[in-house]
Amino acid sequence: MLQPCCNQINNLNYFTMASAKILLFTHKKLKDGSYPIVLQIIKDRKRKLISLGHSATTLQWNEKENKPNRKHPNCTTLDLLLQKRLHQANKVIIELDEAGDPYSIEDIVFKLKSGKSDIGVFKYTEDLIKKLAKTGKIGNSKVYFDALSAFKKYRNDIDLSFNQLSYRVVKDFEESMLEKGLKTNSISLYLRTLRAIYNYAIKDKIAQESLYPFKNLRIKQEITSKRAISKEDITKIRNLKLVEGSELDKSRDYFLFSFNMRGMSFIDMAFLKNRDIINGRIHYARKKTGQKFSIKITPEAENIIKKHSYSNDPNSFVFQIINRKEKEYIDYKNALRLTNKKLKLIGEMAECSITISTYVSRHSWATIAKRAGIPTAIISEGMGHDSEKTTQIYLDSFENEVLDNANEIVTG
Repeated sequence: MLQPCCNQINNLNYFTMASAKILLFTHKKLKDGSYPIVLQIIKDRKRKLISLGHSATTLQWNEKENKPNRKHPNCTTLDLLLQKRLHQANKVIIELDEAGDPYSIEDIVFKLKSGKSDIGVFKYTEDLIKKLAKTGKIGNSKVYFDALSAFKKYRNDIDLSFNQLSYRVVKDFEESMLEKGLKTNSISLYLRTLRAIYNYAIKDKIAQESLYPFKNLRIKQEITSKRAISKEDITKIRNLKLVEGSELDKSRDYFLFSFNMRGMSFIDMAFLKNRDIINGRIHYARKKTGQKFSIKITPEAENIIKKHSYSNDPNSFVFQIINRKEKEYIDYKNALRLTNKKLKLIGEMAECSITISTYVSRHSWATIAKRAGIPTAIISEGMGHDSEKTTQIYLDSFENEVLDNANEIVTG
């Protein structure tokens, strides 16, 4: 079966569709006197031959129909196998044509040799989400799930291959979210997640780098409002008179524990176990990135651990946040929601200038560290950031404040 070849001349642009064909390659004789059966791909006057791992003699081959004849010992089975390979090749060519982007003969061969040309973006991402959840990266799996849900909705649940995930598709997805009134940072998160999925697919040899749809896409992001409080505000929160054992009291303890542990995220606190406490230090791997930490327990953090400790079992959680083995993530999400609700009240009671949440402790640790003269590189390592650029996002509002104060001194 030969894929139709089409030459189109339009404004001096020459475009040639690819073709696929099964051949008996008689230019190379094997030791047993037979010749290899190959899949021939032609694109833009270039030819590639892919060995199919089978052979035949000229007497066993129907040259007119390009298939084995009845003289071949495996005639029927081999013919079915060859037709299947030809069908795969034609399917890949059609997918690349429908994507609407330029492609080469190497792209066709890549898709065929990867053996994964059939997997769609939805299916691949669903498998990736399961893999992330299995390895304990629950936060990441949730982000990927939300991004996939938004993309599925835009696509009306119609899956597509990675070759079809073109720049135009991604740009239309972005524009549809803008029309719906989504915030810039929400759109940015979905696009960055989609980009990460494509990068994973490249590593798995499912997507092709040559068709990368994000190359010329500028993903906009807005600087978020100030999310850090001062050391004085931390002290005011610490000194509030709250009923011991109440939800307000527990929420404050979680906030202060996070602050003492260099801004430990709430999910890492929720899954922290007694066995992670070794010789006055807490050893844990961050759920979001898998990065490992070893942090010295401060006196305040030690008191909070003692206050909430309810079991000496090494496998028990330090805090009573997760109570159901089969519904760990639901318990964590419910506790996070309740804690942030109570922290908002605590912030109002302490007369803080911004709304308090679990994430504020992380931003505050970074900002207070910077104010104490600690270099950004050390703060970056302490927070487990990939680069100082990420840390700088936490510090932008503080840097502007410093510059404003400096300008007042100079001009004052």
